[in-house]
Parts: sequence; C-alpha cells; structure tokens
Amino acid sequence: MTTTAERSLASNVTKAEAWRAYFETTALLTTQLEKLMKAESGLDFGDFNLLLVLSETPGQRLRLGELAKAVAFGPGRLTYRIDQLVRRGLVERRPCPEDRRGFEAVLTPEGHRALRRARPLHARHVNDLLLDHLTDEQAQMLLEVFGPLRSRLTS
Repeated sequence: MTTTAERSLASNVTKAEAWRAYFETTALLTTQLEKLMKAESGLDFGDFNLLLVLSETPGQRLRLGELAKAVAFGPGRLTYRIDQLVRRGLVERRPCPEDRRGFEAVLTPEGHRALRRARPLHARHVNDLLLDHLTDEQAQMLLEVFGPLRSRLTS
C-alpha cells in the first residue's frame, strides 16, 4: 500500500516533469517559429504579436501600457520594439487623445499589409509544428489548462 507521502512525492515528480516538458518545449517551439517567421516575413514573433494585437483593437490603436500588458512585455522591451516598428513604418506612436501625457501605438497601413502577409505563414507553421499533431481532446485539454492560467496572469 502506498502512503500519503509517497502519493504526494509521485504527484510532485509528475508535476515537475510536466513543468520541464512545458518549459523546454515552449522554448523550442518559440525559437523555431521565430526563425521561420523572420526568414519568411521579416517579422519576428514579438513583432507579429504586437501587430496582431493592434489589428484586433478598435481603431487599431492601443495605449502603450495596455499593449505591454496584452503581449506580456515590460515597459523597456515594449519601448524598444515600438521604436523598431516605427522606424520600419509599421506602427506610429501618437499622443493619446484622452490624455496627452500618454502615448498609444497605432497600426499603419504598411503594418497592416505586413501582418496580412505574415498571418498565413504563421498559421501554417503553428499547424505544422503543433496543431496538426494534437487530437481534438489534447487541444481541449490545453485550452482547459492555459485559458484559466492566462486569465489569472493577465487580471
């Protein structure tokens, strides 16, 4: 018969193995997507995500603080990324109409075109690397695990 301590230890080992598999696989997947996206679209994964979030907001604009939260970037990292996108003509940085002290990022027509070109590439690579290898049940399980986690971490 197994004791409570043995069951707890087994559970902790399984959770530790699950964490490591998640962490390592996510890093590998992100690295591979980053490489493919940059080579084929000129956008790295972070740029793609910023443009995608902006494209999904009303007016295709968002305050920089809200954008940083939406893409899980720190302020310094977001500032650097936005500066790069501004230089490439994909985003404009404008004073917020409601509060002139704040700034917002605004998707430009060129940014919209770049995103439109990159979206099918991104979808194909995500399918090839991950989604095509999941059953419907596995996809549902991922949604059940990561949906609430994302909500908890972004609230």
